[in-house]
Amino acid sequence: MPDTIIAQLNSANRIDAFEAAKQVWDIDGNAVAKQLVETLKRGRRAFNRAAAAYAMHAVSDIHVTIALERTVRNKSEYPDVRGQAAETLALRHRKATHDLLLKTLLDPSKDVRFWCAYSLGQMREKRAVPILRLLLNDQRQVRGFHSVAKEAADAIREIEQGEPRRRCYYCARSGRRQ
Repeated sequence: MPDTIIAQLNSANRIDAFEAAKQVWDIDGNAVAKQLVETLKRGRRAFNRAAAAYAMHAVSDIHVTIALERTVRNKSEYPDVRGQAAETLALRHRKATHDLLLKTLLDPSKDVRFWCAYSLGQMREKRAVPILRLLLNDQRQVRGFHSVAKEAADAIREIEQGEPRRRCYYCARSGRRQ
């Protein structure tokens, strides 16, 4: 079954790829960690790489965290992939991740800024508040969600008032539990 999931994750169909990513949550994600990292690095299409990053929510392996960080850092990667990697880091992070997301919070890509704000809010990273305040005027919308400004405001509230959403956006949209 894991080989079938990885093959579907690398399919030519975006919906199939994300459905396979959701299936990783139903198996031992650590069993496919290496294949997910490989897909994140070398997946044929951007949506295959983004689906791999999404599937990594279910994996607790330091190599996965490092691969996600590398993806966020990679300015030549598609913003959707970098954003998904940043969103997954809300659950799969280490101390160095906080510093990376803080540096990337002012990235040129609205998608990356949005998901870095989300993750830093989930992490309750107090050092992010001054930078998040700078984003309160960024009214650019992220497809399928809301503005960077609203996400920055939500993150500030989570950090200052301890009100985390505790669910990733994709989980909420798909009915999945974290």
